[in-house]
Amino acid sequence: MAQIHRREDDSEIMYYNDPEVPFYVRDHSRLSMFPNREMLAHWHEDIEYIHVREGKMAYHVNGVEIPLGAGQAVLINARQLHHAQATSGEDCVYLAVLFRPEILSNNIALRSNYIDPVISAHIPYLLLEESHPLCICLDEAARLHREKAPAFELRVLSQLNQMWALFFQLVQQESNAGPPPQSDPDVAVQKQMADYIYRNYPHRLTLGQIAQAGGVCKSKCCQIFKKYFRKTPGEFLMAYRLEAAAHLLRTTGQSVTEIAYACGFNSPSYFTEAFRREHGYTPRRFRQQSSGEK
Repeated sequence: MAQIHRREDDSEIMYYNDPEVPFYVRDHSRLSMFPNREMLAHWHEDIEYIHVREGKMAYHVNGVEIPLGAGQAVLINARQLHHAQATSGEDCVYLAVLFRPEILSNNIALRSNYIDPVISAHIPYLLLEESHPLCICLDEAARLHREKAPAFELRVLSQLNQMWALFFQLVQQESNAGPPPQSDPDVAVQKQMADYIYRNYPHRLTLGQIAQAGGVCKSKCCQIFKKYFRKTPGEFLMAYRLEAAAHLLRTTGQSVTEIAYACGFNSPSYFTEAFRREHGYTPRRFRQQSSGEK
């Protein structure tokens, strides 16, 4: 059965512009691409940069809401739980840049001295204005990637290394300012419960099973989901099943009935109705639009 691809720790596997180069750029992305103008919460090993071009969004990192308007950006460290949603009836247009830190250097000493300390730092995100040097480097990397002049990959890598040197300096300044803040233990619990859903969404799941995966009671389970995902466990499970179904509709030739059962729905008619409510289209219409058919 085809599934959304995840690593052993259930972090999301990114699909880069070039599979051989762990760097991804998508300019003029729109939250309207997602159901209800909301990205489903996820995490990955990549550094993520979101620069809002038009409109507004609320970005959430480990349960902290970060309002973003045009001209503002957020840089998210690796392995952080995050998602975004529109904050008004209007769409939000943004630049997204993601890259694996390993692209910066394979040298063991450089990784140990400059890369690993940033990834392991207690700095889940940075809120930035577009005039910040970090933004200038990443915006320039996106421009170079878009224009694709000869040897553009090397020029992109140069901008990423400049950005990382600045990022490293900020981390050092934070470290020298005092002891790091204590991390919220509920973040780890939330990941454990989300992991359980990611691994078992094709099957019938109960609230008790999801709570047990995080080692908490049902009430605490619901509180944590509301805090980090702004959804009940049942709503998150449904949203993930529909996301998995949309992925299969775009990437496989499986029938709607096969996809319905593969994603945990007990009947194709229920799946079709749930999918229509979430996406505004029937599964068949969604597949046609995704493949460019009329």
